[in-house]
Amino acid sequence: MSLSLVKTGAVAAAIVLATTVSSMAATYAYVDHDAWVRANHSNLAPIVNSVEEGDYVKILAHWGNWYKIKIPGQDGWVKSGVLDFAPGPGPFPGPGNVQACFWGPLGYVCVNG
Repeated sequence: MSLSLVKTGAVAAAIVLATTVSSMAATYAYVDHDAWVRANHSNLAPIVNSVEEGDYVKILAHWGNWYKIKIPGQDGWVKSGVLDFAPGPGPFPGPGNVQACFWGPLGYVCVNG
């Protein structure tokens, strides 16, 4: 009987993992206005790059009102007010499409669908 419970648990874990991986669609946003990109999610962090109005960026992580973005050159963090999550050519983060949030080494990271 305990072997069947282990098998059932393994199948359930595989289903959860497959569902989680398939729902981790990339999240993107447009840059609303020119801004500095910082090394960390703090106004005191060193500036490592910049973005310009209209740039299309991939969201890598989220911490409070900061977003880590993937851009040409060094990736980094910008405040949420820099980004425009309006509908466009890709899935965008927002309260209506958050699938799950996890606490990790960078704080809360939300998975959007």
